[in-house]
Amino acid sequence: MQEDALRNAIARNIAFFRKNGGHTQAELAEKLNYSDKSVSKWERAEGVPDIYVLTQIAELYQVSVNDLIRLDEPQLPRRKPKVLILLLSLGLVWLAATVLFFALMLLCPGMPGKWLCFLYAVPVSGIILTVFTCLWWQLWKRCISVSVIIWGLAVCIHLTLNLPVSYMIYVVAGVVQLLFILWFLLLSRQKR
Repeated sequence: MQEDALRNAIARNIAFFRKNGGHTQAELAEKLNYSDKSVSKWERAEGVPDIYVLTQIAELYQVSVNDLIRLDEPQLPRRKPKVLILLLSLGLVWLAATVLFFALMLLCPGMPGKWLCFLYAVPVSGIILTVFTCLWWQLWKRCISVSVIIWGLAVCIHLTLNLPVSYMIYVVAGVVQLLFILWFLLLSRQKR
């Protein structure tokens, strides 16, 4: 009797997390390198995946194996408020830029280019974005965050140097951007 209850619980839990993850049985099967018939069999409680497959499913849906084999009703794991954490981190960067700007206004009122504090906050924000996209999000979002760093630095250098040929930094930034796009294309092919 206990074995049937466990098999039914695993079936219910796999189906619950699969549906919550927005996958069909065929999509889950493809990710696990199994047939959709196997996933269907597991969800009908006619079989149980081995422990290796259970760990793959747990990793895919960011739950523990215990969540997959628990007898009581499955519950979604509490997600980190990723966007809120990112926005708070970016807010700190812009707060620091604002504080620095006002400090320069008070301490060095005649100093030109104080507004560059805000401009330098752009590539710093790109660094923060890159860190969080590496931790939590897809490769294409990481590519965008690296682009913010590249072009933000190019604009900062151009406006800081303010030389007749400093516009050439945009050519360098374009080449670096192209190299990063090629790098990210290579990474995306390796993930497949």
